[in-house]
Amino acid sequence: MKILDINCDRPDTKTVVTVGNFDGLHKGHCSLIREVVNRAHENGLSSAVITFDPHTRAVLFPELDHVLLTSFNEKALLIDKLGIDYILRVPFDKKFSEMSPDEFVLEILVNRLNASEWVMGEGHNVGKDRSGGKKFLHEAFGKYHITTFTLELQTKDEHVVSSTAIRGFINDGRISEAVEMLGHPYLISVERTTGLKIGSQLGYPTFNFTRPPSQKVIPPPGVYAAELEFDGNVQPGALYFGECPTFAHRDVHFEFHSLELNGREPEVGQNAHLWVYKFIRRDQVFSGSDTLVDGIKKDINAIKTFFQGEKRPWR
Repeated sequence: MKILDINCDRPDTKTVVTVGNFDGLHKGHCSLIREVVNRAHENGLSSAVITFDPHTRAVLFPELDHVLLTSFNEKALLIDKLGIDYILRVPFDKKFSEMSPDEFVLEILVNRLNASEWVMGEGHNVGKDRSGGKKFLHEAFGKYHITTFTLELQTKDEHVVSSTAIRGFINDGRISEAVEMLGHPYLISVERTTGLKIGSQLGYPTFNFTRPPSQKVIPPPGVYAAELEFDGNVQPGALYFGECPTFAHRDVHFEFHSLELNGREPEVGQNAHLWVYKFIRRDQVFSGSDTLVDGIKKDINAIKTFFQGEKRPWR
């Protein structure tokens, strides 16, 4: 997969495209992108995703707080796993937001990506104030010879799958429900840092990671079933997020204890990926090291049970 700058030359072949913020890359997003990949393969074309950085809401509504499920790099990783050929990274700003629907189609789809097909979700609109609706799309794509394909919105238990709903689940610690809508475990990219070796002293060595930027949605402090991915290697284990209240409140950070340590691990300063599957328990204060160790043993047993029986494959 190649990430294109907005000013780069367009792909050599015609493309099948889809457009959006794609925050979290949930099941609905994945359906669109898989359709793009399939149609491109069937017709000998390239596949492309157009996405915006920063998120369009941050520019259009700067007075509001904005938290995201995925950074651009996290989103690119998830898109890459779906087999896309190109990502066009559009730097979204006030000027770009003023672009008319016709300008968007001509400048981005036609001139930048040589698009011949566009896969979109039901009710999609383009351009300034989302003014380019169904009538415009029909007329414009006849003009530019672009074929459109519309997919119905994904639902879960009669609720539309949405990034907004997933953010709420993550904030509440309802990880299993978030994962159901995402179609994959929740991704948190982190940088390894040095620890105090407390886990090793307790018999449960951990990798320590810094907390991601504040705009990243993070679940409540506690213990989670997760996987650590680094350099193509995946290890299941126990993820702790919090400030270790049993030991005089450290800085908020992540700790990961691997159940299958195999020697391949990120060095301090290197990035790795945490894939969060399930909530185990909230953070709590233990009376001392012995009771903490007892609590960790229970956590590990619950996480082993999850990975041995409950976990469903997604890769």
